[in-house]
Amino acid sequence: MDSIVRVFSEIVGSASSSIRRMLYRGLVRARERGDLMIIGHYLSMLSPSYYGEDLPYEFDGYFKSYPGRRKISLPKPMAESGADVFRVIASRRSRRRYSRSPITLAELSTILYYTVGVTGRAWWGGPKRVYPSAGALQPVEAYLSASKVEELEPGIYHYNPGGHYLEELKLGDYSRILEDIALGQEHLGEAPLNIILTIVYKRTASKYGLRAYRYAHLDAGFAGENIYITVEALNLATVAVGAFYDEELCKLLEIDCEEEIPVLIFPIGRRI
Repeated sequence: MDSIVRVFSEIVGSASSSIRRMLYRGLVRARERGDLMIIGHYLSMLSPSYYGEDLPYEFDGYFKSYPGRRKISLPKPMAESGADVFRVIASRRSRRRYSRSPITLAELSTILYYTVGVTGRAWWGGPKRVYPSAGALQPVEAYLSASKVEELEPGIYHYNPGGHYLEELKLGDYSRILEDIALGQEHLGEAPLNIILTIVYKRTASKYGLRAYRYAHLDAGFAGENIYITVEALNLATVAVGAFYDEELCKLLEIDCEEEIPVLIFPIGRRI
């Protein structure tokens, strides 16, 4: 307990008066409600007298890349699906049952592109993306655990949107390991493909400070809905999964859970 008090005192002592004010409000409400997340809620609030706080992060690029890893080219994504957008939105459902048939590489390419792909260049030189992003900072990264994708060895891959290709992280069928990480949800182990979305928090926090925790998760939600809509348009099936053991998933992806936060897993397969 003494160590907790000491660390807390050091944090509060170095904080600005506005941060201390919001922290105190959050602590009082957290005690009243029995909900510690209220503290972060107050610290990320905006008001006429409080605009969050800057954080010691620098912007280091719009997406990750893995130099030296094997690159797997993806076919050109489909330009159209033939499905009406209003019908697709209305018929979208969370589906947890999948056939044993594999996903094609063209389907995978299309899903990744319309989830977080680059559609062009903005006037300042940065990439335009298929999902809206606070400050156009684009914190969302996409990984995949493939077990049954045509023309692709089973393994863990990172999607590089700048070149529209995959970067091989490690080979092997990790679908059952991913199922265990997701609290034993069987549809992850049965799906031929799982797409995992993460957020690089400091990318957004480099501009928006404490408010960034809200914005970055909103960005991930926008990208996640792109998966739903694209999968529905392709007559495939998916469901958003948010329950998983964070540190175990970070270990599987070989990422730092503080630098890069896993937010959603989407098992994808053919409908039964």
